[in-house]
Amino acid sequence: LECRARGNPPPQLVCTKDGEPFPVGVPRPVTRADAGTYRCQATNRLGAAERNVTVSVECESGLGGLGG
Repeated sequence: LECRARGNPPPQLVCTKDGEPFPVGVPRPVTRADAGTYRCQATNRLGAAERNVTVSVECESGLGGLGG
């Protein structure tokens, strides 16, 4: 995920997943544990803005080829 904001003065960004700090911009494989609600909040002395997004992760079962 990527979180960006512009402003003058430049805003400070705080990103969370399910209320816990989340490091944005760190590439890593996606797993089912990555599903949840992400929030990006940008704040400077003039105000604040935030966006929420809910992410669901669908994985292949990995059981292809089983017959019955």
